[in-house]
Amino acid sequence: MFSIPFQLSRKTTIQKDITEVFRAVGDFQSWHRWSPWFCQEPTCSITIEKTAGQVGHTQKWEGDLIGSGVITISAVQSNESLDYDLMFLKPWKSQSKVGFRFTRTSGGTVVEWWMQGSLPIFLFFMKKMMTAWVGSDYQRGLSMLKEHLETGVVPTLTKVDGVVSRPARFFIGKRRMCGLSDIGPFMEKDLGDMERLAQRINLPKPMETFSIYHRFDMVKGECEYTTGYFYDSPTEPHAGFEVGNVPAHLALRVEHQGAYRHLGNAWAAAMGCSRSKHKTNRRVPMYELYLNSPKDAAEKDLRVDIYVPVKR
Repeated sequence: MFSIPFQLSRKTTIQKDITEVFRAVGDFQSWHRWSPWFCQEPTCSITIEKTAGQVGHTQKWEGDLIGSGVITISAVQSNESLDYDLMFLKPWKSQSKVGFRFTRTSGGTVVEWWMQGSLPIFLFFMKKMMTAWVGSDYQRGLSMLKEHLETGVVPTLTKVDGVVSRPARFFIGKRRMCGLSDIGPFMEKDLGDMERLAQRINLPKPMETFSIYHRFDMVKGECEYTTGYFYDSPTEPHAGFEVGNVPAHLALRVEHQGAYRHLGNAWAAAMGCSRSKHKTNRRVPMYELYLNSPKDAAEKDLRVDIYVPVKR
């Protein structure tokens, strides 16, 4: 079958000796702690064979959400590079060359994760999106690898809860367009603005605190969102704030517990599950609800529910 080639790479710097970093990446026994895919489906079946860090070391996986495949170390240059042969079996068959390059630097190690892959010809239109998706996965994985090696803990836990019924809601919030890398700081600012508005005009206690995503473009690296408060009745408009409503709907719910910086793991699970098992209801925007806040919960205990509206 004809295919469309693509390639990408992502980097991070880890404040650990190159030998320790190389050993962790070359041992599939450690991948469940930082893999951007296994954290989406912690219960997927994994089989590991042969000696870690050597040619032939193999990992096989079989998942309901993340599909199935095999990855095998094909070449090793100690403390310099690890090359792998990657074969996806589901949701479609494809083969890729992937690997890591390691460079010693002052106080740490630069890790580069690369891929040379291909798409079936009938998915040619998805080349830019696939590069953005895999690049995002790689960035999440490198971030978790760094955190795992530097701190020993990666505070993220994802659970796909299934389809639930959601009631109609009215809202008031701050709407904004920004780059994907700026979402965190801007949302923190916008939630602060909401708190100050609530105090100034004596808003009632909200039923839920939310962020609605009107647009999320991974290729262009930008999004448009509204952050604010949900109520069961309309609120008065105020300058600089937007009011509106979300109709009653069905939605796939995915729960996340842990640091906000790892919410991408839950969103990846939500999008993967909605694409493979449901028909998305594009008339209702995707959103997340914050069940607690950093003011009253430790980072590892922060809870967010993600909702992707679906059709019956």
